[in-house]
Amino acid sequence: MKKIRKILVPVDFSEASANGLKYAASLAKGTKAELTVLHVFDKEERGSFVDSLSAMEGWPVPPRVSSPMPVDAWLREKSLDLYNFVQRVVGNSDRVTVKRRIEMGKPVKEIIRVAKDERADLLVLVLKSRSLFSYLVAGSTLIKLTLRSPCPVLLTPLGSENHSKLKGSLSWARLQESHPP
Repeated sequence: MKKIRKILVPVDFSEASANGLKYAASLAKGTKAELTVLHVFDKEERGSFVDSLSAMEGWPVPPRVSSPMPVDAWLREKSLDLYNFVQRVVGNSDRVTVKRRIEMGKPVKEIIRVAKDERADLLVLVLKSRSLFSYLVAGSTLIKLTLRSPCPVLLTPLGSENHSKLKGSLSWARLQESHPP
């Protein structure tokens, strides 16, 4: 089995995404891998039907903007948001190398592109909900990412609080046991 050297974790600044980032950071510490935290935003989707569905599921919905914001201002705002999010969730850990990336475009396409660019060995995705409704809406994203990913995909368990033990439906220890070197 290939050694994990680079881990990619996409985030959307939600609490579920924070849990996924904590999980990925713990995994990166254990394997001494570099962690790339990615945020993809799509200017086209703001105020769409998806926002309405997201609000019904309790997901964060970005505030509407009355006038279009220039792309460079969006990138600065999102870069600052990502920096603060990573600092709040991971902090200044000297045992984990953290790289931050902001991309604009369609999330699935951009996540796959960044995974290839970064030569990621593992893509960590977070399960946000156990409800059927949320997977009917967002499940296609998980399926597309899983099928198109150039590297293995790890789905973090919902609400995993004990990140040091890496327990869940799939964990690094179980992956190693089932695929010895």
